[in-house]
Amino acid sequence: MKTSVISLGAGAVCFLALQVFAGDSAFPSGASGSPVPPKVRVLVAEDEKFFRLSVQGAYVIQSLPSLQALKKGSGLENVPLTVTKKGLKLGDAEWPVSRLRIETKGKRDLVLNHTRFRGEVEIVRANEHSLAAVNHVDLEDYLYGVLPHEVAFWWPMEALKAQAIAARTYALYQMRVNHRNLFDLKSSTSSQVYKGTRRERHRTNRAVDETRGRVLTYEGKIFPAYFHATCAGITTGAQELWKMEISPLGGGVRCGYCRISPHYYWKAAVPLSEIEEKLKLYRVPLGRILRIEPVSQTPSGRVGSLRFVGTLREDVIAAKDFRIWVGGNRIRSTAFTVKVREDAAQIDGKGWGHGVGLCQWGALGQALAGRAHEDILRFYYPGAEIRDES
Repeated sequence: MKTSVISLGAGAVCFLALQVFAGDSAFPSGASGSPVPPKVRVLVAEDEKFFRLSVQGAYVIQSLPSLQALKKGSGLENVPLTVTKKGLKLGDAEWPVSRLRIETKGKRDLVLNHTRFRGEVEIVRANEHSLAAVNHVDLEDYLYGVLPHEVAFWWPMEALKAQAIAARTYALYQMRVNHRNLFDLKSSTSSQVYKGTRRERHRTNRAVDETRGRVLTYEGKIFPAYFHATCAGITTGAQELWKMEISPLGGGVRCGYCRISPHYYWKAAVPLSEIEEKLKLYRVPLGRILRIEPVSQTPSGRVGSLRFVGTLREDVIAAKDFRIWVGGNRIRSTAFTVKVREDAAQIDGKGWGHGVGLCQWGALGQALAGRAHEDILRFYYPGAEIRDES
């Protein structure tokens, strides 16, 4: 197969505690010679007491890992799937197994708790009280379910294409580092937002189709092409957050394109009592909070750590942890100032997300300015290449 490379600029690279993989092709060829997209395993539900399952058309249910057929049929309609002391139960049928695979024939969708999925679904008995579900789906079909939840379908096509390539690259990286685990990615913002076939749109599907097989690499290796909503002026280096140093994720990219974002500025008032409870939950009991003070700043100008002064003691906590503990939808980034006023912490911030890699609202701004998706990717991942292996 022919491989073309689009250069995204030059730069030195240093890998620290970063596992990357190189290969002849991201997509193995099928019998016809056309690329066959790999299957990605997405954790779509966890800690559930039961599921309701529907299938329109033929299906087969197998035990795992033996692949023994337990049940076949021509359709299911809202049948309860529950966990029992012995194993798993679907309707009236109970099996002494801890894992099931539900496979539909052809392209028929499977509905689990009102969410429709392509591919197969694996049901896992986590314990006597809870279930998890993992969707095994072709990578390109998976991207159909990612894009409309990460960006707006009406955005310019060049912004959608940039997002498709970044999301494909991120998924492939996670597939390779997690191949020994039960799943590759979660369906939430901790990985990439994925909701099955819900809200699939023609334009976002088209962006996936028109970039099929195109991934970001550095020195021939796929890397985690992180992205976020709004950088608010400058991107973060991956090394500021994780034990990772790689040139395309080095941060420091000056971005003036995301000023159109409604998330460029934000405010939050968080009750001190809530912060005190969160700190206690994460084993940092300080008593009643008296002061919160920034201690350090990252190279991109975000808060690195905070000093919390309480009536019992004081402690220094990483701002990224504080954000996660309180909630990333409230503390939208670590680019903020904070003041304690009466019974609340008043936080004034900029941007949304960790700030590493592609700025989604910045990509929108660049696309509106007429820039191609290759240029957008060149801007946010300096030194990387786009490999076209379709």
